[in-house]
Amino acid sequence: MSEGKKTGPRPIRSLLRRARAALDGTPATRQAIVDIDRRLTRIERQLAAVEKIWLRTRHVEPAVQALLRERYLDPSLLPYPERLTSRRFRISSQNQEDGLTLALLNEVGASSHRFVEIGSGLSGGNSGFLARECGWSGLMVDGHADHMVQVGRRFPRVTAVAAWVTRDNVNELIAAHGGGVDPDLFSLDLDGNDYWIWEAMTVCSPRIVILEYNSMFGPDRSVTVPYDPGFDRHERHTIYYGASLTALTRLSARKGYRLVVVEPTGVNAFFLRNDLAPHIPACEPGRAFHLLEKYDVLMQQGNEVYRYVDEAGLTLVEVG
Repeated sequence: MSEGKKTGPRPIRSLLRRARAALDGTPATRQAIVDIDRRLTRIERQLAAVEKIWLRTRHVEPAVQALLRERYLDPSLLPYPERLTSRRFRISSQNQEDGLTLALLNEVGASSHRFVEIGSGLSGGNSGFLARECGWSGLMVDGHADHMVQVGRRFPRVTAVAAWVTRDNVNELIAAHGGGVDPDLFSLDLDGNDYWIWEAMTVCSPRIVILEYNSMFGPDRSVTVPYDPGFDRHERHTIYYGASLTALTRLSARKGYRLVVVEPTGVNAFFLRNDLAPHIPACEPGRAFHLLEKYDVLMQQGNEVYRYVDEAGLTLVEVG
């Protein structure tokens, strides 16, 4: 809706301002402009009201789709990873990760009922559902201090820590706040150094790992941005961040984990520890990969990430 406003009344207002300066200023002309201005004001108010309704109801369609899948799809008849993706839904996560997490937990079980969420944001990230609906406890970390005060109030069973996570402090942070006991879930979403933080994290061995990947890197190349302890995607480049799905899959394999599913939006990948649920097969990145829809639009407009990297004089690290 906000994009509609940008291409609607505001440009017309600009034209009106120029018209005021150019026209002869007769009473009839002035009155016509006043009338148009009033009508545009009403349109803007209506658009604002519609936008509020859209913000409140935008998750209704995915919820209905989740109910339809529950009603008409029998997961036991589907191959993996569709057996998992068919059970996706959203309660508090961004892209229906709640249902995928629950589907995996139903198959692999839970032991500690604890989680570690790095990059939780205000919502609690991929662990908010477990904390609010399932009685789990754990650690949520984010670099925004004010947000973590709110997170502490929203999730009273959770340890909320405001910290800028680096590969030098990630293990200390987790151990200092009770995360050293192997959690059932480890979720990492930093929009930057994700590859390097996951590589450095050795203090625990979670059962399920959720990692955000940058789908603009595609399903084939194994690349990541160079490590930079001060990396902030939103202060630099909106499409230059993180690592490819293949890079995270190869790193996870070295750490004893296998890729089992990617949520269909194209943001988060799910990995299982190799000693768990042998009936769930590993999934090749090319089979699991999904391209984020907004990135598909950008690429159609010619905003290809590798060309952008070259033209901007940036670098990528090829990792094995």
